[in-house]
Amino acid sequence: MINPKYLIYHDLIGIHAFAKLKSKSIDIQFSDIGIIIDDTKNILITEKGNKIKKYIKKDYVFRFKIPKYKNEDNEYYLEVYGNKIVGHPLNRLRSLKKKRWVKK
Repeated sequence: MINPKYLIYHDLIGIHAFAKLKSKSIDIQFSDIGIIIDDTKNILITEKGNKIKKYIKKDYVFRFKIPKYKNEDNEYYLEVYGNKIVGHPLNRLRSLKKKRWVKK
C-alpha cells in the first residue's frame, strides 16, 4: 500500500498513469498513457497496447492511479506536476530523508 503523500518519492514503475500538457492544462483533459515501464531523470517511459512512448516530466501534469489505497474498491488518483518528480527515483528518496530531519 502506497501512501499518496509519499508517492512522488517512490519508484513509479508499474503505476498506471494519465497525462496532459502543462501549457494546455485548462483546455484539455487527461489522456491515458498506460503503465510506466521506466523512470529516468527527466523522462517517463510508458507502454500501452504494445506501444512505447516517452514523456518529458517537466512538460506534463501527471495523474497516477494509486493501487490498493486503504484496501477499498474505489479508485484513487493523485495529480502531480512533472517538475515535482524530476530526478532519479533514488535521489527523490534521499530528498525525503533530508526533509524529515531538517529542523526549523
